[in-house]
Amino acid sequence: MSDKISKKIEENAQHINENSREIKNNTKMVHVLYIIIILLMMIISGLAFYVGTLYNKWGNTPWVVQAEDVTVTIIDDTRCTECQTAEVVWQIKALPFLAAAEFVEKDFSDAGMNSFLEENNITALPAIVFSTNILNDGGQIAPYLTALPGWEFSLALGSTFDPFAERSARGFLKLDVAEAKEILAWSYLRGAPDAELTWIEYTDLNCHYCQLMESDGTADTLLEKYDGKLSKVTHNFIGVWGQKSQTGAEILECIGKEGGTTAYNAVLSTALTSKDSSESAMLALAVEQGLDEATIKSCLDNGDMRELVAKRFATGQNTFGVTGTPGNIIINNTTWEYTLISWAVPAASFETVIESVMQ
Repeated sequence: MSDKISKKIEENAQHINENSREIKNNTKMVHVLYIIIILLMMIISGLAFYVGTLYNKWGNTPWVVQAEDVTVTIIDDTRCTECQTAEVVWQIKALPFLAAAEFVEKDFSDAGMNSFLEENNITALPAIVFSTNILNDGGQIAPYLTALPGWEFSLALGSTFDPFAERSARGFLKLDVAEAKEILAWSYLRGAPDAELTWIEYTDLNCHYCQLMESDGTADTLLEKYDGKLSKVTHNFIGVWGQKSQTGAEILECIGKEGGTTAYNAVLSTALTSKDSSESAMLALAVEQGLDEATIKSCLDNGDMRELVAKRFATGQNTFGVTGTPGNIIINNTTWEYTLISWAVPAASFETVIESVMQ
């Protein structure tokens, strides 16, 4: 009997030991679980804090950087006579949501600017750089900000002034003389052939601002003011209108080939002011200039001017850096210095640039 009791006690003790080991193992697992739970809670809390910085307490409105925490850096180049940076900056500073922002103005010549532009792949000035793109702007600026490698954001301005390009002592780009003479040789010139300056306008017959500048008489005003000092040529620069502009441009070149300078410039002006450069309208204008419609149509159908239109576009784009129409190049025919005026601007703005390019 005592043996049975002893055996039972021994079995119970063994069970107790096994249960103790199991409890200890379970306790360790519980501790591990606690640790995992705490870590998860910390991660969730961190995420909640991060999300909380993006959304306010109402749960739907994006968080934005306060105006006083925004820095706007303006990078200009004093050599750029046509940049009109002051006007652009004035308009940006006038925006209510940037009233308290810090504005920092820099010039390309300042220490570190060269490296900053290269590191951020900024190749044209003026440049407007924002410290953030999370702005309370109602979509006025943020959609036009491009992220830079340095966690800043550049405002798209359509800038064209290349600060890295080789320039004259006066800060102007310079043309290769042989290339310049070739460009002007296949142009239809308005004004004195020996003028000090030549204005090349790159236009698209369907471009609204090209049409507006022609209707405003900007060219007539400037050619009259600088009579004998300024001449003008207009080259086709096919833009967003595709084949519609291509056809009109080819017909115009055919008219120039058959009718010369007078016919070319007359049809060009009428097509722009009438806002009609369709094939039928252009052919009718050719007839008005005393040209044979069948000859012009044959020139168009044969594709005789297709290569010339493409060449004019390539020259505007590759030689002068034209990116849109109207693109205006003012060339000094003595020094072969030149500058680019992008888009349509008033005659007074042209005058400022013309005076600066003159010797």
